[in-house]
Amino acid sequence: MREINPITRVEGLGKVVIKEREGRIEDLWLEIYEAPRFFEALLKGKEMNQVLDIVPRICGLCPVAYQMSAVEAFEKVLGIQVPEHIKNLRRVFYCGEWVSSHSAHMFLLHLPDFFNLPSAFDLAKEKQELFKKGLRLREVGNAIVELVGGRHIHPINIKVGGFYSLPRMDKVERTIGLIEEAIPLAEEFLDFTLSLEFPDFERDYLFVSLGEWEGYPIMEGKLVLSNGTVIEKENYEEWFVEFQRPTSTALYSALRDGRTYLVGAIARLNNNYKFLPEDLKEKLKGMVPMKNPFKSIIARAVETVYALKEAKRLLEAYEGGEPYVEYETREGKGVGITEAPRGILFHKYWINKEGKVEFAKIVPPTSQNQAVMEEDLRLGLKLFGQEVLPLAEKIVRNHDPCISCASHFLKLVKAP
Repeated sequence: MREINPITRVEGLGKVVIKEREGRIEDLWLEIYEAPRFFEALLKGKEMNQVLDIVPRICGLCPVAYQMSAVEAFEKVLGIQVPEHIKNLRRVFYCGEWVSSHSAHMFLLHLPDFFNLPSAFDLAKEKQELFKKGLRLREVGNAIVELVGGRHIHPINIKVGGFYSLPRMDKVERTIGLIEEAIPLAEEFLDFTLSLEFPDFERDYLFVSLGEWEGYPIMEGKLVLSNGTVIEKENYEEWFVEFQRPTSTALYSALRDGRTYLVGAIARLNNNYKFLPEDLKEKLKGMVPMKNPFKSIIARAVETVYALKEAKRLLEAYEGGEPYVEYETREGKGVGITEAPRGILFHKYWINKEGKVEFAKIVPPTSQNQAVMEEDLRLGLKLFGQEVLPLAEKIVRNHDPCISCASHFLKLVKAP
């Protein structure tokens, strides 16, 4: 047995285990060993707005996603329909997270692979101007999140029915100015990613994302599969199942018929390509469907440009309004699914008549991609033989795993 331990430049702790016999690689797999975090149990007995302050702590890179999936579930329980200006601000909020998270992955974690550099520090030395532009994009993404959420780490302005307060117009105008400065940087980087060389590595994934909406979905629509299947959000558990293997503290996901699937930027892009602006579609002409996971950096660069322009469009149309709608607490069950930067994020809650959580279930994107990451590693073994070892970490990094998010459950069995 040999190990790549830990996998570097990913969020959280995991390793690749390589099984060998007589000097030849027989098998390999991804092992997530970070301690489970039991958030689903921590949420029991909490009021809904307390949950919205707790779930962002699951992930420092995508706290908005956890708040938005949770608030969607709660508002379904309560029958709340928020007005258009709140919907639009929430979309702006989420766009900021896409920009921030994608920039962090592209420049700090993924891009060094394309220069065969060991770390972002080496990239900063060798490609200083490029690296600075990446950091600037992340700053602007954080500024968008802070505008709507009150702060960019674990935002505090989200409540059931809307927001505690709405942003002032002077701050909105200032943020629009930041976005206008960032858009050319994002477009320049997208062009750069299109010039990169990629390993010859393609797979016929089953892509799963939100879709069936009039635009590029972030919170809206239904679940769509690249084979044409359309699923209502509420029916997620009728189609998808979680299971555990002894090598991982993170659960795996698959369709109930056993098929694995891919979520994330490539899945969204492939399933919703027609909803991209014409200039982005033109840049991607002939490249979609995108089946090479190494090209996920292109998909993230596309979404960064899109998210900046979408946030600018919505903020320019912003005119204010009431920060939230009133509601009456009632019991019920609700599901929320939104597009975290790494893919669909499922939340399910049972609420009692006091408005407190009786049951919570959270399925993060990384646990849904874990089986696919292992399959990619095995395909790499077939394609590249012994040379897969230098590529193994890169193969995992293609999917930007957030291991801490995924490590939220572990089945405990009491020994006799």
